[in-house]
Amino acid sequence: MTAPAATDTSAAHAGHGAGGDIVLAAEHISVDYEGDRVTHAVRDVSLALRRGEVLGIAGESGCGKSTLAYALARLLHPPARLAGGSVKFWPRDGAPPVDLACLEGKELRTFRWQQISIVFQSAMNALNPVTRVARQFDDIFKAHSPEMGSDARRQRAEELLTLVDIDPARLSAFPYELSGGMRQRVGIAMALALDPQVVIMDEPTTALDVVVQREILDEIQRLREQLGFSVIFITHDLSLLLEIADRLAIMYAGEIVELAPTADIQRAPAHPYTFGLLSSFPDLRGIRRDLHGIHGSPPNLAEPVVGCAFSPRCGYTFTPCPQVTPALRRLTAPPTRTSTADPPDGTESSRLVACHLHDREYRASAPAELTGAANVIPAGQTL
Repeated sequence: MTAPAATDTSAAHAGHGAGGDIVLAAEHISVDYEGDRVTHAVRDVSLALRRGEVLGIAGESGCGKSTLAYALARLLHPPARLAGGSVKFWPRDGAPPVDLACLEGKELRTFRWQQISIVFQSAMNALNPVTRVARQFDDIFKAHSPEMGSDARRQRAEELLTLVDIDPARLSAFPYELSGGMRQRVGIAMALALDPQVVIMDEPTTALDVVVQREILDEIQRLREQLGFSVIFITHDLSLLLEIADRLAIMYAGEIVELAPTADIQRAPAHPYTFGLLSSFPDLRGIRRDLHGIHGSPPNLAEPVVGCAFSPRCGYTFTPCPQVTPALRRLTAPPTRTSTADPPDGTESSRLVACHLHDREYRASAPAELTGAANVIPAGQTL
């Protein structure tokens, strides 16, 4: 196997988002699950989150999305282990960045709720089913703001429920007395309790019907605009992210294979896997297109991955793909512009792609039908 060239991690931090400066940056994150065989669940991932931005992370189940999120928030538990990399956080007051690896004990617990919070995938599992909602808010404030009196805690909890459009009277309810959508709203309210700068949402609309999904998405957008926090939104449903995210990180087999502004990916995906995901659901703009899934299965990450991890399932494989691991590189214009995904000649885009079709070293050797034929992928969604 030929080793890939160095990933353009500086480019990973230069994406265009809703905000200006970076609030959270991960460099070369790797996470292993230890057991009889080590599973390399996240493999050398670098990305950055900007202030006020919604960064979507999409991919099939088992691609490493949630594991990456837990690594960013220092929530990994055995058998998961951070095998490499670092995460830095920039406070809003202009103080020096915080290296999360240096936080332990009480300092880490305080940081994790006050600066970075998480909305878990299943609100029913995240909330204690036999404890009233008010008591669960109380536990947050007692642990992180012990100076608050009972009246202040109650008032703040009422404010938070009102913020997510729930009647404050519901504070006396048990979680099982609430609908799925209401429980998810309570989870969001609890994540916002201490005004964090970053909120990680791990598939917050899973198992909710489409009407409630829309309500939750609208709520997240409204709260983000109102409070100014940044969001990492994780889901396998790329159609949701096309509506809510400023940028998208597409993950496959524990790696990011494409990172770009959402509009660019919707217009013209640059990686075959991204195209496959987009082709798995109807176009939200009403454009007719053939729908099809992605044949095959992701690789077993307990085994060595040789070459491009997606190549056994890819319809655009050519000579280097099975042997050479593609690096995540900033997309640049080739000598002759053959794709709407390419930037104009002589310029660089904000898009990062790990695909040999976009590597000048290998692109020249690719068959013409993979790089130049307009009918390989439908117009408007070309490689």
